[in-house]
Amino acid sequence: MLTNNQNSSTNEKERLRALRDYDILDTPPENEFDNITKLASLICNTPIALIVLVDENRLWFKSVIGLQCREVPRDISFAEYVMQSDEVFEVCDTLSDERFINHPAVIDGSHVRYYAGAPLIDEHGFKLGTICVFDQVPKKLSNEQKEGIQILAKEIITHISLRKKALELNIKNQRFEELLTISTVSPEIHCILDDKGELLFVNSAITNVLEYEVEEAIGLSAWGLCYRDDITRVVNTIEAGLSAGIKQFNVDFRIVSKSGVIRWLSWNMVCKNRRWYAYGRDITENKRVENELMKLSFVASKVNNAVVINDASNHVTWVNAAFEKITGFTLEDMKGNRLGDLIQGPGTDLELIEQARELTNNNQSFTVDLLAYRKDKQPIWLSIYNTVVFNDEGKVEIEVEIILDITEKKKAEEELQLLSLVASKTDTGVNISDENGNTTWINHSLEKLTGYSLSELQGLPLGDILAPEGDAQRKLILASREKASNRESYAIEVQAKKKSGESIWLSVSNTPIVNEKGKVERQIDLITDISQRKQVEKEMVEAKEQALQLSAAKEMFLSVMSHEIRTPLNAVIGMAHLLLDNDPKESQLHDLNLLRFSAENLLNIINDILDLTKMETGNVQLETIPFSLKTLASDVVSSLHMTVSARNNKLELICDEHIPGYIKGDKTRLYQVLMNLLGNSIKFTQSGNIILRIRQLSEDDKNVLIYFEVRDTGIGIAQEKLAYIFQPFIQARTDISRKYGGTGLGLTITKKMLELYGADIFVESEEGKGTVFYFSISFEKASDYIPQVKTLRQPDMFTDKRILVVDDNEINALIAKRIFGKWGLNLDFASDGEEAIEKVANNIYDLIFMDIKMPGIDGFEATSLIRAMEGAYFKNVPIVALTASTLHDEHNKFNECGMNGHILKPFKPEEMRNILSEYLR
Repeated sequence: MLTNNQNSSTNEKERLRALRDYDILDTPPENEFDNITKLASLICNTPIALIVLVDENRLWFKSVIGLQCREVPRDISFAEYVMQSDEVFEVCDTLSDERFINHPAVIDGSHVRYYAGAPLIDEHGFKLGTICVFDQVPKKLSNEQKEGIQILAKEIITHISLRKKALELNIKNQRFEELLTISTVSPEIHCILDDKGELLFVNSAITNVLEYEVEEAIGLSAWGLCYRDDITRVVNTIEAGLSAGIKQFNVDFRIVSKSGVIRWLSWNMVCKNRRWYAYGRDITENKRVENELMKLSFVASKVNNAVVINDASNHVTWVNAAFEKITGFTLEDMKGNRLGDLIQGPGTDLELIEQARELTNNNQSFTVDLLAYRKDKQPIWLSIYNTVVFNDEGKVEIEVEIILDITEKKKAEEELQLLSLVASKTDTGVNISDENGNTTWINHSLEKLTGYSLSELQGLPLGDILAPEGDAQRKLILASREKASNRESYAIEVQAKKKSGESIWLSVSNTPIVNEKGKVERQIDLITDISQRKQVEKEMVEAKEQALQLSAAKEMFLSVMSHEIRTPLNAVIGMAHLLLDNDPKESQLHDLNLLRFSAENLLNIINDILDLTKMETGNVQLETIPFSLKTLASDVVSSLHMTVSARNNKLELICDEHIPGYIKGDKTRLYQVLMNLLGNSIKFTQSGNIILRIRQLSEDDKNVLIYFEVRDTGIGIAQEKLAYIFQPFIQARTDISRKYGGTGLGLTITKKMLELYGADIFVESEEGKGTVFYFSISFEKASDYIPQVKTLRQPDMFTDKRILVVDDNEINALIAKRIFGKWGLNLDFASDGEEAIEKVANNIYDLIFMDIKMPGIDGFEATSLIRAMEGAYFKNVPIVALTASTLHDEHNKFNECGMNGHILKPFKPEEMRNILSEYLR
């Protein structure tokens, strides 16, 4: 089958648009086209002839001879080949042409053996379709026949073009008739004039406006109808416009009617082909009102009060600039609307508006104070003075409303009412003072609060009495008085003294009252006893400080104990590794492995306790670095292979392939979460299945949401225990610690780590059948990250590298010597910071391992002193901390003193090898 092979999708869209513009698809048969089809059949001596128009997905037949159908699908057509050529396309025998030997029309009942077609190309070069012929026997057209079918193709295009133009002409005629009908019934004058200004056409509106019949108006000069005083202005406007290339005008001028009445008309005119097409609207009444409003607006524009003019129906016709300034509403907003409808809001008294309108309906003026709303919905109080203006017949002609903004006045009244109520009813002390801050009045509550009467305080600043000279609160009181004198409110809390000498804490809120001239008139103080709250705050601060001290002490205790435990533990684990690497006897392997396992298990318990402590004290912060989630998951599963096999389990990783290659997050913490969950599943599953499933839930341009699930077929958890398993030191059954081991901290740490990610962990379980833990974390994408390939150096590549090990523990030094000695390193040792500084000053080392806690000069100070020495060597030699401490602030000190990194005791040989590979390049 042949597929659509147009030059481009853009050209095809343009071709289809051109075809549809001819409006010929799906139209009834027409003799002109049928005659051409018959002629094509006769010229080519074929039983089948078609005029085909190629639509988007079909071939539609405008005219057909020898077939019954009117269209076929485009993808099985011969026409596609014709559309690719400008000449006649001919297939003399379809059975001999590989392109058509399996065509449906060839192998089905039609038995087409011959085809010829010419493209229908319009004047713009678009191929609309084809004229084509079919036969059931092979044949070949002569050159004269091919020329004939091409002539017919051009004739078809001619008919199609003429048909389109005829349709367009009919539409234009119809529109003209409609416009003529509109102009006939229009109240506006529609006319056509020649270049001399004589009327060639005018509608019947001229009779109503200028009293001329249509017949007598034809031939009249427009200049003869124009008011004499306006002729010069109109002529100058038109001549200036024409000189500037302007053909369209909008101009107002006066016309004299047949009886001599002068009317204002607003004209819209356009000049085309030396004729003027114009329509005029009678604006005489508008001009009269406009003239009156100009006079009124001149007066209204000179006043600061708002002015609104309404018509007899209470609809706004004009407002001044002051109204817009006060309310925010413009003339365009108000025109044609009723004032009360636009300025009302939730608090407006609608009954008051209706009463005012009722007075207007009874031809009565009124005055009203109303809560209104600005255009921006801000409340505003308005005082409205309404005056009704009558015409000569005694009927209401217009309403004039003078409007004053009385918002500030109303606020002062409300504040005064509120103050009066507060002063008499409240338990809060109230002090009213003059512009200088001298007391003029106090309420009973303040007398009771301070022990002073009005007579004792009157004429004096309240602060001078309650906080005398030399008091620590004086500076605060003086600064507050400065604010009040600058018309600023303030709120302060001061410690004062009662008349009895008793100390009291007071909350003072001051509001200065400003007069119309912008000066402080009086001040109002609202005073509350806050002594009890201050005492509670003091106790809370003390409790917080105590809690922080206890937390710090707890962290310090655990860190010190960790250091004291890790130091001998380092020797145990280190010696276990050395013994295992030193070709032990077969009978010793079990004991050594048990020794290493027990020591590492103890180390895991210590790490769990420290991790929990750090999270409880807020000393754990997540890193945000690029890493591969798929690699991390594979590493986790691979590291558990031995443990899984030991319990005859099967561990499967199912990872979504749509997860981005690299994301940003804390790889170490996520590794720990997965290890905790999988470790639990392995521990509580015997001869079963464990699945780690990771899949992508959603993503956007920056972030991706990842779902994690750990499922096992282990012993499960009872439903009543699910609520407690995340609590520290809590396990699902009392025999679990004895039977399976563990501290009961793993899930607690896991939950707290996920909370750092902003994630929740969920659990579903059935006792005896298994458990599933699942959670979702949102990660930032690391789309631009390019991973660096790290290669571990072979141990023999460390040969002749010189290393200084600084450690005051002889066992640690021995372990380091045994491990590093196997790799061909030249070792030097120092037992304290002072000796280390001396050796670094006199020798060249490739790497320094620096213990932190040592007698005398510790590791931090020693590193700082080395970095302070003159010379590039002392600034650049790698220094790696050896530490058993996990304090958060010590991790910060590593960078501050100039250390390149750290390794936590007890360390494993592979960890040391990684450090050596990184720094011994």
